[in-house]
Amino acid sequence: MTLRAIRTRLGATALAVTALATGAVTMSASPASADSMYGCSYPRVCLYDGSYASGSIFSYYQDTTYQAIIGGGNRVDAVVNTRNDDSVWLIDQGASPDAYICIPRNTAVNLGSYTHPNGTTWANDADAIKIWGDPDTGTCSGTTQVRQGRIADGWRP
Repeated sequence: MTLRAIRTRLGATALAVTALATGAVTMSASPASADSMYGCSYPRVCLYDGSYASGSIFSYYQDTTYQAIIGGGNRVDAVVNTRNDDSVWLIDQGASPDAYICIPRNTAVNLGSYTHPNGTTWANDADAIKIWGDPDTGTCSGTTQVRQGRIADGWRP
C-alpha cells in the first residue's frame, strides 16, 4: 500500500470518528422501493408500443382510478406493472360485455401472447385502465397469473 493510500484511508477514518463523536452523523433507514422493469419506474404501470423488451413507453399510470388510456387507446401492445401489491386491469370497452385482462403485481406482459374473447389477441384492444389499490393483494383471481374476464358494459368501480 502506498503512503498516499494510507494517508487517504487514515483521513477518512479520522473524519468518520470525528463526525460520530460530534453527533453529526444521522442514521436512518432508507425508504422501501422496487426496481424498475424495462424502463418503467416503480410505482408505475407503463403501456408500450411494441413489446416491453424492445418497444417504447407511450403512457404510464400511478393513480388507482378507472381511466381512459391517453395517448391512443387501442394501441397498447405490452404492459409492465411495477407495483408491489396492486393488480391492473386493461379494459376493452368495445367488446360487449366489456372485456378485461388482469396483470398481477410485478409483471411484464406482451398482449399479443393472450387471446382476446373476440378471437384475436389483446394487442391493440385495450382502451381503459384500472389499477386496484388497497386492499388489493396484487393478484388476479387469487393467483399471480394473468387472467381475463367480462364485466357489464359501462362498468365503473
